[in-house]
Amino acid sequence: MHKALYRVYRPLKFEDVIGQEHITKTLKNQIDNNNIAHAYLFSGTRGTGKTSTAKIFARAVNCINPSNHEPCNECEICKGILNDSIMDVVEIDAASNNGVDDIRELRENVKYPPTKGKYKVYIIDEVHMLSQGAFNALLKTLEEPPYYIIFILATTEAHKIPATILSRCQKYDFKRVKVDDIVIRMKKICDDLNIQVEEKALNLIARNSGGALRDALSILDQCVSYSENEIKYSDVVNLLGTVNIDFLFDMSEYIIKQDTKHALELLNELIICGKDIKNFLTDLIDHFRNLMVCKVSHELYEIINLPVETIDLLKNQSESVDLNNVIRIINLLSDTQNNIKYSSNSRISLEIAIMKLSQPVLKLEDDSILTRIQNIENIIKNGVSISKNDNNINNRASIPRNDISKNEKYIKETRKPKDPNVTEIENVWPEILEYMKNDKQMSIQAMLKEINDFEMDNNTLVMLVEDKFKFIKDRLNRDDEKSYIKSVINNITDQNVNIRIELKSQMTTNSPNNQEDEGIKILENVFPKEMIQVKNSIKET
Repeated sequence: MHKALYRVYRPLKFEDVIGQEHITKTLKNQIDNNNIAHAYLFSGTRGTGKTSTAKIFARAVNCINPSNHEPCNECEICKGILNDSIMDVVEIDAASNNGVDDIRELRENVKYPPTKGKYKVYIIDEVHMLSQGAFNALLKTLEEPPYYIIFILATTEAHKIPATILSRCQKYDFKRVKVDDIVIRMKKICDDLNIQVEEKALNLIARNSGGALRDALSILDQCVSYSENEIKYSDVVNLLGTVNIDFLFDMSEYIIKQDTKHALELLNELIICGKDIKNFLTDLIDHFRNLMVCKVSHELYEIINLPVETIDLLKNQSESVDLNNVIRIINLLSDTQNNIKYSSNSRISLEIAIMKLSQPVLKLEDDSILTRIQNIENIIKNGVSISKNDNNINNRASIPRNDISKNEKYIKETRKPKDPNVTEIENVWPEILEYMKNDKQMSIQAMLKEINDFEMDNNTLVMLVEDKFKFIKDRLNRDDEKSYIKSVINNITDQNVNIRIELKSQMTTNSPNNQEDEGIKILENVFPKEMIQVKNSIKET
């Protein structure tokens, strides 16, 4: 019968415990100084070695022939504990033995001294699962235990344990295991099993383990079963359902260069391949986080847990993007990650997010405004100039960034006069969207978020959509969707309007079509039109 790798390679000595030297060193010193406490609390995320360390400690304090305060694992007591044939070490699962009667039984058994060893050790796993009554029953024993009793409480949620219990234990926090340490451990196991493995495959497994060595070994076990004697990076990608690093670099490059078309085509490939959208979002956030780190730190190899060659690629890509833009992208991706949990169509939510990411003109938040202003500065440098014209004077002047920043609030707040009904609808628009969210109409709500322009045509509310969002217009113009939107708007505003969704190009013939037009449009909100001249982008010689 196959035995899982994490069981075969369970640590047997303190030196085998990976990434918890701050704990193993302290426990060994306590044994050396005969300063052993009566109660310990081991807390930390799953798979970091809490129970394994507890068992090693139980053998070490009872071992007949210890070496450097490590259990020998060869003497009668060590073998008996390993084989569960000695009752001096008792392991209790609090998840299934969490009642008052279970703890009362434990209290009765505590009265009996150990049969073979020096100490009787009780290891209570997932101790936070005990009921309040069980904690109260345990408290008295923890206060005044017999000299031969050691309690080791293990938990992943220390905050759920009563303060009265915590105050009677020595608390040890187990850290998440570093990616490099996990890779080293898996490489040694692969060598033992005579398995060829690619370095980047081990890195991918380690990054997906969340700092839990046990999880990493479980994934490695799957990979061994999948590919037998050789584990490739592509095999791990297929098993985990993640995307490879090249895909993330391509997608981020399209977003940075504001290439919406290719970004959406790449997303379509992802969906066709059956990859999980939520996992992809997590990976993309991590990627832009790494780009952010590259912008602000030179000590990258300590902060980014990736191979050296990948970090070099990140450094190169980070040079092509502004820090403000990276932060904007991370914030928008994080919001999408939160909202997508409640969305009935996660694909549309992600497509809308990618459009916003690659086209900051679609957003009016402060971070997006900063990106747009930076684009305007670039346009000005490459051919747009500001001039003051009268009969005999033609004075040209560039726009310093601080002058643009002063007008940022004006740009955002400038609006043309609105119909009173439109004004009322705009004022309650967040309430309308919130109602739809609570009504579980997340798909409609997500699309309506892209609408921020309204006009009245007699008694019809015309909702204007950017031409790039034609699919939103087509979807919302369906009878069912229109009827629902109309009913919500009229119920909340107490109006009786009809609705129609149109493309902006259908309502105006002067819609901006490119980045330069957008820049000029914003400049016109800041400066009189007669002050703006457009030069040929080719500089005069």
